[in-house]
Amino acid sequence: MARHATLASPSRSSGNFDVPKLARSTLNDEVYESLKEALIQGRIAPGSTMTIRSLAASFGISMMPVREALRRLVAEHVLVMLPNRSVALPVFTAERFHEVTQIRFALEGLAAEEGARHITPEKIAHMIHMTEKMERETDNDATARLGWNTEFHFTLYRASGMSTLVALIEGLWLQIGPLLNLPITELYERTPGYFFEHHHRAIEGLKAGRPADVRKAILGDISAAAQTIAERLSSVTAQQRT
Repeated sequence: MARHATLASPSRSSGNFDVPKLARSTLNDEVYESLKEALIQGRIAPGSTMTIRSLAASFGISMMPVREALRRLVAEHVLVMLPNRSVALPVFTAERFHEVTQIRFALEGLAAEEGARHITPEKIAHMIHMTEKMERETDNDATARLGWNTEFHFTLYRASGMSTLVALIEGLWLQIGPLLNLPITELYERTPGYFFEHHHRAIEGLKAGRPADVRKAILGDISAAAQTIAERLSSVTAQQRT
């Protein structure tokens, strides 16, 4: 029987994770939001497993707030509980990835177009700054570029003023965030100019006041990354069937 496809990862153990130390106030919500940010920005690699103890050590806090945050993420189908009481990112099949990508096209296209109608010059300048950092800071690893890419997209989406829509998009990014390390790295290394082409087109559309052009650029950006991920998932599936 064929196994589900998942991307290979050099880090599959439940050791320390790239998350910030937290103060001892409102810890439940802080842990939850910090884990969401780490997932969206791809700082937790595909295939990683996490235990309450290892995450508590990474955050520098007790285990209770971590337990509650993980329960919320499991209930939201962002993480899955394993028999040994550790948690992991769900297996991503090619079929599931295709479904999520189609939903992203619909939701993020709407958010991009509506955001373009309401965004301020200051927010456009911030998006330009994020793209410039991605282009200029070539010594940074993929995690840093993922963070700037996330900020670029959500600055535009939040400008729509549609908080329910943005929350839905965040839920999708929670699922696919760990997979984005792959296209960010490969597209950047193979064709760095093409990697930023869609960002620049979106910015041009924003400056010119053309929301439809912004939507088209963002969908092009999503499509380019999705193609790279889909190719890798298909390759992994083929390898597991041999």
